[in-house]
Amino acid sequence: MAIRKRVNDVLADWCGVAPDDQTISLEVLWTSTRNNPDRPHNGIDFQPDGVNDLRDKLIDEFKKPGNERKRVSVLKAQHFKPTGDIDTVNDLVRAVVVSPNLKSMPLKES
Repeated sequence: MAIRKRVNDVLADWCGVAPDDQTISLEVLWTSTRNNPDRPHNGIDFQPDGVNDLRDKLIDEFKKPGNERKRVSVLKAQHFKPTGDIDTVNDLVRAVVVSPNLKSMPLKES
């Protein structure tokens, strides 16, 4: 599965909506979905709590077995707006792409 698809799946789990607009600010996405019935997060600020939750979900996704594994733990809250360069979905995808690779692990057969 492509990195962009995986990031969008994580975003859907994070805020309850997979964004159609890849140029949307993550903070705007977070704020606009705060009352989503699937993933309510009213009263939880984007920084640092929302970002830390997003990071945890990305770490879980990209450490899964497979060929495309990334050390996204290098992405810290300060790398996200307002102090960092990660603002949009596109910025997040690029940050994951350039994150260090983890050793590939074969998928388990079920």
